[in-house]
Parts: sequence; structure tokens; C-alpha cells
Amino acid sequence: MVCEGHTGPRVGWQGRILRWHEAEQRGETPAVPAPGLTWGDLKSFNEMIYQEHRRRSLKAVLLDYEVFHNRMIALIEATPDADLVAVGRFKWMGPTWTLSDYCRAETASHYRWARKWVRRWKRAQDQSEI
Repeated sequence: MVCEGHTGPRVGWQGRILRWHEAEQRGETPAVPAPGLTWGDLKSFNEMIYQEHRRRSLKAVLLDYEVFHNRMIALIEATPDADLVAVGRFKWMGPTWTLSDYCRAETASHYRWARKWVRRWKRAQDQSEI
């Protein structure tokens, strides 16, 4: 799915959060947000995610969405409440966000945000079929 103006499929972010969390569980320190990048490079990072996925089919993106969404829900359900809401509980999160902040940002908040881009893309697809 290619959504012009959209900075990348949210599965790109969900996958990274899951990998960061899994890396820490193995005792590793993941490079967040990506090797050689800082949170100040977010625009470049989102563009990297977009370029990584932009030519994928809608079917593939929707399958990933389902898989990664279910994995995010499983992470939330498996994490004790205290670990979900403790600031800085996991090293990869930094000093101000909680795991629940990341989970909310990469699920409900981004789903709401992406809705307009998906609708625009769908309208463009429908019009190109006419």
C-alpha cells in the first residue's frame, strides 16, 4: 500500500517496538530509534520505513498489520501493570515515556492518524479503476 504523504506503514513502528522490547529481554541494548539516528531524526527515520515498505501489496501490509497488532496486544496483556506505567522501566524507552505510551502511540493513536491516509489512497485506487 502506498499512501502519498504518509510516512510509512505503522507495522514498521510496531515491529521496531516489539524488537526493541525483545532485545532488552535478551539483555541487549537496541539502537533506538535506529543505528546512527536520534529522535531528532524522526522525519528521516519515518522516510526510511516508508521506503522500506512502499512497494508492498495491500494484502501483505494488511497481513503484517494483523500479525503485529496481535503481537502488540499480547505484549500488553503479558506485561504487569507496574511495568506498563513505570517511566524508564525499560532502557530502550528513554527517561520520559512508559511502555503503555509506546503501545498507545503505535496502536490507537496511529490508527486514528493513518485513517485519513488510507482513505485517500483507497479513493485514488478506486478512481484509477474507472
